[in-house]
Order: sequence, then C-alpha cells, then structure tokens
Amino acid sequence: MRLSWRFVVDVFAPAFCVCWIGYFAYGAFLGPSGYRALKTLEADAARSGAELDQLYAQRVRLERVADQLNPKSLDPDMVDEKIRSVLGYVEDGDLVVPRDQLDEMLNGYAGSGR
Repeated sequence: MRLSWRFVVDVFAPAFCVCWIGYFAYGAFLGPSGYRALKTLEADAARSGAELDQLYAQRVRLERVADQLNPKSLDPDMVDEKIRSVLGYVEDGDLVVPRDQLDEMLNGYAGSGR
C-alpha cells in the first residue's frame, strides 16, 4: 500500500503540526529553560540577594571594627573590650552581663513601649 499525497496532506501534516506545537509548548512551560525554571531562578536570585545584603551588613560592621583596631588610631575602649572578651578577664567590681541576657533585657525594654 502506497502513501498517497492526499493522505500526507490531510492526516500526517496536521498531526505533525500538533505534535510540533505540543513539543515546543511543553518546552516553554515545563522544560529545563522554560517558565517553571524561570520562576525557580527568580526565587534563587531573591534568596541570594537577601544573603548578599546580610553579608554586606556584616562586612560593613567588620570594617568598622577593623578601622577601630587600626594601629594609627587605636581606640583604648575597643582594645580593652577585645582583650576582656577574648581572654575572659574581669576586674574586681566589674558587672558581667551575658549577651543573651542583655538582649532579653533590651527586647523587654523596647517591648514595654518606652
């Protein structure tokens, strides 16, 4: 049985076009570079942007600390604070408040509306 030209035009060509359109529609929405992948990349970019903002804030804070530790402009209070925190030294009569308790006290003060 020979394929006639009429069969190709009437049946095979439309079926091929429908499959071809379906293939590209699938790729456009669900493929590795489609709409779903775009949304995933946008979410990753937003998450990375937030992480970048946090790292930038940390860098600014560390630069401030490094500037204070510069030998040309050494802040005596900063040196004293660093020595005490790193080595754990406390003088008689010093009041030591752990950082977590200080944060709780400050949060309680801020929450009281004052």
